[in-house]
Amino acid sequence: MPDQMIPAPAVRATPHRHVLPAGTELWRVHSERRDATEFKPVPADLHWGGGRFCHIRDELSPERLPYLYAGLSPLTALCETLARDLRVRPDGRRRITQPRVRGMRLSKVVAAVDLPLVDLTANAHLAAVHQDIWLVQAEAPAYPRTRRWGSWIRGQADWAVGLRWPSRQDSGLLSGAACALYEPENGPALLKPSSQPAVELDTPAGRDYVNSLLAPLRIRVEHPRKRA
Repeated sequence: MPDQMIPAPAVRATPHRHVLPAGTELWRVHSERRDATEFKPVPADLHWGGGRFCHIRDELSPERLPYLYAGLSPLTALCETLARDLRVRPDGRRRITQPRVRGMRLSKVVAAVDLPLVDLTANAHLAAVHQDIWLVQAEAPAYPRTRRWGSWIRGQADWAVGLRWPSRQDSGLLSGAACALYEPENGPALLKPSSQPAVELDTPAGRDYVNSLLAPLRIRVEHPRKRA
């Protein structure tokens, strides 16, 4: 609750504003085919695939609006991207398969300008947009509906360039905030690259780095299988 339809067009909300100052460091996991600051240009399907708050083209937001996800820590970025829907084994551990990290990298980026976001990290902030914890904790089968709610919420906050919510995968007090950013047409660049090199996740060094971060969660990237 409330897994329900978005409000009628005349209904207004009062989204809470949270600003990530210019210079804030963010982390994202992305394909090596995409630059660290490159936004995904293709909207998600209304019903299938996609993440919690991917941009969709609907009657509320018919324009093309590139988007990307980022975490406020490398651990959050890794958990949100790689640790979803992992089966817990009898020994309490979880495994990330090698194909999941193939061609992927972890990059640090920097806010190029102040980033005003709709804050969804507190119950009062969720209530302000007619929602509750369901919106940010619902599992993947509900994502078509959370995307619709995200579209409606952004329509109530023309000042915002994104959303901020508590990561379902990484609930740490210091690291557990995730963000979705939407690139405005003809607006200033929201992100700039960091001087820190990206971590290639399908290399031995990259795998060791990821495993060192995920070890307290009993999650590990498996080793590549040796060819016979």
